[in-house]
Order: sequence, then C-alpha cells, then structure tokens
Amino acid sequence: MSGVYPVDVRGASNGGDRALGERSEYDVFSWLNFIALNSPVDGGVLGASGDNRTLWSTWMEDFQVLVSDGQTPAPWGTPLTPPQACTTLNAGDGITRTFAHTSKMDGVVGLFDQAQAGPLIDQNGSYVRYEIAINEPMYNYIRDNRLYTQKGLDAFGQIDFPSSSLETGEIGAIMIKAAWKVLGTGDDPSRFHVSRAYVLNQQANTCAVEALGLVGFHISAKTESAPQWIWSTFEHADNAPDAGAATASAHYSFFDPDCATLRPRSDCAPNALPPTPWNPALPNQIPVQVERVTPIDAATAAINKKFQGLLQEVNASSVWANYMLVGTQYPQSPNDPTDPQGRPFPQFLANSTIETFLQGSVPPVSSSCIACHNRATTTAGAKPADFTYILSRVTAKE
Repeated sequence: MSGVYPVDVRGASNGGDRALGERSEYDVFSWLNFIALNSPVDGGVLGASGDNRTLWSTWMEDFQVLVSDGQTPAPWGTPLTPPQACTTLNAGDGITRTFAHTSKMDGVVGLFDQAQAGPLIDQNGSYVRYEIAINEPMYNYIRDNRLYTQKGLDAFGQIDFPSSSLETGEIGAIMIKAAWKVLGTGDDPSRFHVSRAYVLNQQANTCAVEALGLVGFHISAKTESAPQWIWSTFEHADNAPDAGAATASAHYSFFDPDCATLRPRSDCAPNALPPTPWNPALPNQIPVQVERVTPIDAATAAINKKFQGLLQEVNASSVWANYMLVGTQYPQSPNDPTDPQGRPFPQFLANSTIETFLQGSVPPVSSSCIACHNRATTTAGAKPADFTYILSRVTAKE
C-alpha cells in the first residue's frame, strides 16, 4: 500500500496479441497505479493516517504549461500561483488546487464541462469540477521541446511522449483527469478523499474556497507495451447505481431514487444533459439523474473487492476503500499495422462522472478512451498529438 509505481504490465509483449483473459493483469496494474499515485507525499502507507495529500497533487496542471505568448512554462515543481481574485481570501493553509469557471467559447476546454458534452450537476445542484494534471516526464517533454507554442509544434517532428520501461525502471508520461464534487447537504466528508480548493468564477471575477470530494479519477499511462497508453478509470462507490438497480435507501451523489415522485418526469431521464444556460453561478440547478449503463465486469469487481479489503486491513475506515475500478482499456495488438488504435479492449469504457453522457456501446458515439484520444491533434499543422488533447489547446504563437 505504498507509492511504488507498477511501471508496466509484466509479461506484456511489444506487438504480440494480448489474450482477453489477461484483462485482470491490467486491472491489477490499474489498482497498483491508483495506490501509488494517491499515496501520501511524505512516503507513508495509503490510508494509515486517514485521508492524505496525494503524490499526484504535487504534479503540474495542464494550464500551467498552456502559457501566453512570450512566456515559458515555470520549471517543474514551481508552486501554483493563485488567481488574483483569490489572493484576498483568508484561506489558511492546505489550498493545493484552483478550479476556474471557463467555457469552450473562451478557446479553453471548460473545467466544469465534460469531454464533448456539458456539465454534470450533483444532487445538491452543484457543478462537478474537473482538473488535468501531468507528471514530470510529460511536463518536461512539452517544456523542453517548446511544444507550448504553435511555432514550436510546427517545428517539431513526431510527438512521442516517453514510455515507462520495465527494462530501465524509468517512468514515462502519465496524465490524470479528476472529477470533484462540492461537498454539501447529505454528503459525508469522511467517505471521500477531500481537497480544499479555490473555485474561481471567471465571468464575475470572484473566488471562493470549497471543500471538494473526489468522485472520478482517470489514469492514462504510456508504457513500452502500450504506445496507445493504458487507460484506467475509477469512481467513488456512492456515485450512481447501475441502470435499474438503485437501492431505495441509498444516498447517491448523482442519483435520486425518489426523483419520479419529487420532480417532473423530464428531469428524471437518465444521463440527460441539463437544460441551458449552463452557468455554475445560477441558482436552482437541476441535477443530472446518472445511471451506469454498463455494469462493472465481474472479474474487475472481484479485484476491486480484493484491493478494497487490503485497504481496510490498513485502516478499517479508509476513505480509499470507497473507490472502485470501473475498468481498464488497453491495446490488444499495439503494433497492428492495420489499426493504429491497437485493437482496444474492452471496446468501450466510460466513467459515470467524466463521460456521463457518452456511456453505451454504439460506435463511434459511445466513450472509448483510445478511440477518442487517437483523434487528438496539435493546434499547429494538425499533426497527431500522441493521445493527448492538451496540445490542441496551445494558444501561444511563439
């Protein structure tokens, strides 16, 4: 239960087909990564002292590398500077994150909007917040090669982020996408990994400090055996039920078992986009009634039970035992010359808090991590961006 990265899936071949029965190896890899990334920054055992500040919370966020013209991203490890509107707050210690209310119309992917969709609103009427963080090898690859400017992207050849290697033990590029809910009425903070953060409303130029609970967690890791990356996605156990399997007495963050008797039928349609206008500052927001379309695979559920039990052996009330792996997507044939996606398995994978509105099994509409990120290109020259959309958001010209 310590912060030791698994590096890669042992026994994975460079180009050979992967048997479907080996998905359990990837699920174990996902859990080992989850434990390593969320381990305490002081090197302690995950959960031994309750909740903790995580290793990945010390990483740089994507907007720190998306600088303006004439700027250079800060060196790795530079503390985050709060926005001007937040500097007047007497927030105290422990603020490690900033969430901004932006929109795609600003030219930057909104931090409350999901990929290719819209906002997720919880049962308290609050918008879920999103962040993207990248590790040091990935950040330095962008910074050292000047991929934070359109001129740099134009001048650079094939983008190929470093891969984790079992042979050398080196860690390659890792991306994190996290979903957070504002903790409010009916929420039990002791069941969540909690972070106090600045929440910025850019339109009004106002800032507040909120306690946020982690509800969704994507890990994307590039390894030598998986040039299409390994995609692991976790959720909080209280997020939402499987379709048609809600427990009447349960408290879900994104589902109301009594919705049909309390609200108009139109408000209770599962996984429906909330009505516009989308503005997190507006009162009386209508919650999204979330259901998980595809149940978690039985073998994955068994691995979840095993790791949750191990976490509870460390601490019977560990917040980390309240998280579960939804699934792991990986390339079965990474060097298949006929398929640049490497024949992803499973074909579809969705997190109910990050791809709420893209769940399902209808190609090419439903969520598939590899299929979606395979379309990622740079702003300059529209060259392949090695499975990251970060470089599609570069605005600095030089």
